[in-house]
Amino acid sequence: MARDVVESVHVGEVELTYRLAGDGPELVVLLHGWPQTRACWREVVGPLSRGRTVVAPDLRGYGDSGLAASGYGKRATAGDLSGLIRHLGHESAIVVGHDRGARVAHRWALDRPAEIDALVLLDILPTRVVMNSFDRDSATAMFHWFLHRHTDLAETLIAGNVEAYLRHFFARVLETGAVDAETFRHYVAAFSDRAHLRASLEDYRTGFTTDLELDEDDHARGARVQAPLLALWGGEGGLAGRDVVGVWQEHHADPGAVRGQALPCGHYLPEEVPGDVVDAVEEFLALVRPRVELSS
Repeated sequence: MARDVVESVHVGEVELTYRLAGDGPELVVLLHGWPQTRACWREVVGPLSRGRTVVAPDLRGYGDSGLAASGYGKRATAGDLSGLIRHLGHESAIVVGHDRGARVAHRWALDRPAEIDALVLLDILPTRVVMNSFDRDSATAMFHWFLHRHTDLAETLIAGNVEAYLRHFFARVLETGAVDAETFRHYVAAFSDRAHLRASLEDYRTGFTTDLELDEDDHARGARVQAPLLALWGGEGGLAGRDVVGVWQEHHADPGAVRGQALPCGHYLPEEVPGDVVDAVEEFLALVRPRVELSS
């Protein structure tokens, strides 16, 4: 039987809990978003682990992973993951991130390009692009970004109403069954712990400060993603109609190395269309494999 276990390891200042599946030579790292945990990859881990090793951690401050005294900036979180892949005996990995996890993946690729063999980013644009393009409609749709910036107030308001708050964001996928009742209960429990709830809010708050400053500074000095990049987004979500590939080409050292496509879903790609995500990743890796093997 193929390996599929849940383990924990201390990496720097935090303890990370992760699901580890498969035992192939290639390592794939799956990074979840908010308000989720590693459970969002439940239908993706198995297929991608055929012939590979797949690790799906809870990010620092999320799920079963520990809290961090130094904060929740994407650079520190990416540093955790760098330590994790080394713990697993690898120097580099194929990294797939969704939502907040995709922002961590982007920072990881900028800070430690040698560790990223290929990059797959699900349903995001670069932080600097998002922050500089808010209008009335996008600010309304993404109101939680601004609420979470006020950590103390947001924690007070959300803590007693976690289920109702998360139900707002998961309304569509709960109705379609993409997120079932058991998984939703798991997410509610994960964010009902006030310390972990606060950590996730700090993740957002840092996006307006340290994360944004790093992204702006790196872009200004010409730092760009080096690894082959696949951008996937929900064709029925907030990025519908946006030139997602074009934006990421502007943030890549080789615009020709950027590929992308919309999938038939909303924001929660790994849960709404896991098969489509797996197929897109497999097709992408088949195209870039000579480069991936060369860097591994």
